[in-house]
Amino acid sequence: MSSKNKHFTMTDKNGESFISIENAPEFTAADYSGWEAISVEAEAAGLFFFMFKVAPNAEEFPLHASPDTWLSYVVSGHGLMYAGKEDGAKTQGVEFKAGDFISFGPNTQHAWKNGDAETKIMFLKRA
Repeated sequence: MSSKNKHFTMTDKNGESFISIENAPEFTAADYSGWEAISVEAEAAGLFFFMFKVAPNAEEFPLHASPDTWLSYVVSGHGLMYAGKEDGAKTQGVEFKAGDFISFGPNTQHAWKNGDAETKIMFLKRA
C-alpha cells in the first residue's frame, strides 16, 4: 500500500478478529466554493462519518436540513452557524470554535459561514 492515510476495518468472524486495510478517501470539492468533504461509511458499525474542510472566508453554505440526527465536532477553526426557516430566513446565529460539539435533530434548518482560518468539522450519523 502507498503512504496515503488508511481506512482500517476490524470485524469478527467466529470469535476471531480480522483487519482489512484500504486507502482512506481523499477530500473532494463540495458544491460550494471553498468547501471540501471526505466521507466513510462503517457498515459493520452502522455509522456514516464525513468531514468538511472549509477554506478561510469560504462561500456561505446556505440553509438546508437532513431527515437524520447528526452529531458534529469542530476539529479546528471557527465561524458562524445559523438556524432558520424552510423559506430561507435565518432566525438565530451562534459562533462556533474548535472543540465545540453540535447536535442536529431531524429536519432542522441550518447554515454555515466560515471564519478567517481553515475549519474542519466532523459529522457522524447512523448509517
